[in-house]
Amino acid sequence: MGLKMSLGRFIADRRKCLHMTQEELAEKINVSKSAIAKWETNGGIPDRDNLKRLSEAIHVSVDDVYRIINSINYKDVDLEVNITAEIIALLESYGYKVIRPGEDKKMEE
Repeated sequence: MGLKMSLGRFIADRRKCLHMTQEELAEKINVSKSAIAKWETNGGIPDRDNLKRLSEAIHVSVDDVYRIINSINYKDVDLEVNITAEIIALLESYGYKVIRPGEDKKMEE
């Protein structure tokens, strides 16, 4: 896993390598086909439980998936735009304190 790739591309490549459709993968891990499509187009990141089931279904370790997530270069991404509740929940599940817009002013008072 020396090359950096998006998590979505990795999921799609592994799924295709295993000759599965998005629908088959979705059924295997008990999510909707649209969830798979969203992950594969980098529209979101699976939550912790789905990440575990996904890694089992595509035969990779959860650690490998986390390495991909952590290797993504975010310097060109405006993190103030479009941070979903899923991403916030994921960060908080790792122990990060997420300060939502407007909360930073409350904390200073």
